[in-house]
Amino acid sequence: MKAGTYGLFLDVEKEGPWQWIFSTNADGWGSYQYDPKEDVLRVPATPVAAPHTEFLTYGFDDRKPDSTVAFLQWDDKRIPLRIEVPNANEIYVAQIRHNLLSWPGFDYKNWQNAAQFCASNKINLDEALVWADKAIYGPFRGATVGSEDFSTVQTKADVLQAMGKTEEADKLMDHAFQLTGADLLPVHIYGMRLLGAGRKEKAIEVFKLNQKKHPEDKFWAYLGLARAYTATGDKAQAIKNWEIVLQNIPADRKGQLPAYQAALKKLKGES
Repeated sequence: MKAGTYGLFLDVEKEGPWQWIFSTNADGWGSYQYDPKEDVLRVPATPVAAPHTEFLTYGFDDRKPDSTVAFLQWDDKRIPLRIEVPNANEIYVAQIRHNLLSWPGFDYKNWQNAAQFCASNKINLDEALVWADKAIYGPFRGATVGSEDFSTVQTKADVLQAMGKTEEADKLMDHAFQLTGADLLPVHIYGMRLLGAGRKEKAIEVFKLNQKKHPEDKFWAYLGLARAYTATGDKAQAIKNWEIVLQNIPADRKGQLPAYQAALKKLKGES
């Protein structure tokens, strides 16, 4: 169905499925002005039992980026209507592009978010690279400025990675590690992303760098190394780092203790 404004009606039947009806008549009051000649789409729907609802209620369940289930609920019945948008990301990008022409475009973070959305979804990457640069160097000359920091530069690297330019992305990240914001936890998270992408050796490089930059920390950098060496099958190094992790768990990570202990026992072949 084309985007637009429609009247919504519900055909209630004693037997068989009910029918959602979309009509070109969006201005009539109730069903008094309904004319089947103006139907655009009819969708069968089966009412289901629901908790008693005093007032006619509309809502949305199972919300996802490209779909949702709308429903009408009244008395003890709920009537669902599944809505799907096949080109949701394209719609999002078009709206983002439009928004950046106005007030959102005066904040570099919005340019970064726009570029990151494209990188994460591998869509509109050429323009995303332009947006990433604007986040770093300033969208509007003389009106606002960008920010060259770990976060914005990492976003540009993510766009390059999505474009298949891994070497260029890695080189840019080498620069990002020297910038403001390249703190212990953000770098750890980046290393875990590399590990999740199967780039185990590169992840080890990042975790080693984090350890070198933060020698006072005895948890995050070693946790990264423990996970990475486990993934590469280097049991000796993995055990060594897991043992350091277990000796230095901060209070807010105590809940993970059983999982860490289990990882170490598995490496040692203990039950």
